[in-house]
Amino acid sequence: MRFSPILAAVLLLTPIAAARAELPVEHVTVAPMMPDNGQRLYVMDFSLAHGVDGKVHVMDGADFRILGQLSNGFFGSFIVAADGKTLYNATSFFSRGDHGSHSEVLEYYDPGTLLPTAEVVLPPKRAQSTGVAALLAESAAGRYLFVQNATPATSVSVVDLAHKRMLTEIPNAGCYGVYPSPTVPGRFSSLCGDGSVLTVSFAPDGHETARKRSGVFFDPDADALFITGVAARGKTVFISFLGNIHSIDMSGEVATQDKPWPVADGVPDSAGWRPGGVQMIAYSASTGMLYVGMHPNGHEGSHKDPAKEIWKVDLAAHKVVARGKSDGAICLLVSRGAKPVLFAENGESGSLTRYDADTLTKLGESRPHVLEGGGPLSVQ
Repeated sequence: MRFSPILAAVLLLTPIAAARAELPVEHVTVAPMMPDNGQRLYVMDFSLAHGVDGKVHVMDGADFRILGQLSNGFFGSFIVAADGKTLYNATSFFSRGDHGSHSEVLEYYDPGTLLPTAEVVLPPKRAQSTGVAALLAESAAGRYLFVQNATPATSVSVVDLAHKRMLTEIPNAGCYGVYPSPTVPGRFSSLCGDGSVLTVSFAPDGHETARKRSGVFFDPDADALFITGVAARGKTVFISFLGNIHSIDMSGEVATQDKPWPVADGVPDSAGWRPGGVQMIAYSASTGMLYVGMHPNGHEGSHKDPAKEIWKVDLAAHKVVARGKSDGAICLLVSRGAKPVLFAENGESGSLTRYDADTLTKLGESRPHVLEGGGPLSVQ
C-alpha cells in the first residue's frame, strides 16, 4: 500500500496543530505599578504648542525611569491625595480635540494602575493655567477638593470627595489661589490683590458661614508674593519677588502673619539675588528646611527666571545654611521621610535632577528633554 504525499503531510502536521490548540488564551491586562519607594514622582508636562494634550509623567525618582503616564487634558491641574491613595486631575476636554463642546471634570485615578476610577463634572469656569499648584488643593482631613475658577471673575468650586459630587461654588472676587486651613476641612484662604488674605468658612451642606479679610500683609506693587505656598509647621509659607519670607497662619477665621524677613539677610555675596521659577520653594517637614531657587542680577520681570543656585533655609532660625549650584531649576520638590531627597525640574534642559537634601550634592540627573514644557512636581 502506498501513502499519498498529501496524506503524509497531514499526518505530520496534526501533532503540531494539536499542540498549538493547547496554548492558553492571552488576555489584555494592565500591569500594576511597582511598589512605591517614597520617591515616585508625578511631573506635569504641558506644551504651549499643543496645550490640549498635557501629560503627567509618572517617574521613579531614584533613577528617573518612566513608570507610566496620565492625560492632563487642556492646561489641567493635578495633585496626589495626602494619604497617597488617589490621584486627582482637574482639566478640560473638547469633543473635537481642540474645539467643539467643552467639559470640565475632576478625575479620580488609582495610583496602582493609573486608570480613572470616577469623575465629577465641574462648572465650566476652571482656571486654565500653565501649571500653578495653588489652583487645586485638598482640604484638611481629605474631605473636600478646592478648584480655583476664573472667567475672569474668580470663585472656588468645592467638591465633596467621598460622595463624588459638586458641593458648592464660593466667590472669592479680587482674590486668587486656594490655601486650605490645616485644621478645619470647611475653610480655605486666598491671596487678594490689595495685599490682604481672604478666609472663607462653610458648613457641610455647602452654605457659607463666615467670610473675613486680614489686614494688608504685602504690597503687591512694591513686592508681590509668588502664588506658590508651602505648608510648614501649621502655617503657609510664601516668598516675595524680592526674596522676603512670609509665614501666614490660615487656620482660623482670620489669617494672621508673622513678621516677614529677607531670605538673603546676612548671606555673603547675595546682593541682587532673587527667587524665580514656577514652583520655586519646597519644604521638608522632617527637617524644617525650606529650599528656594535663586538667580543673580534680579530685576523687574525676572521672577520666572530659572535658578542658578538652590538655597537651603532653616525656617526656625531665619538663616540660609547652604547654597548649591542649579542647572536651571524652575520647580523644586522634597521627598517625605527622615532622609529627604530634593528634586529639581530644569526648565532650560527639560531634565530632572536629584540632590542630597542635606548637602545639596547632586546625586543624579535624567536625560535631557524628557519634558517638553514642565510644571509642578508632586511626590507620592
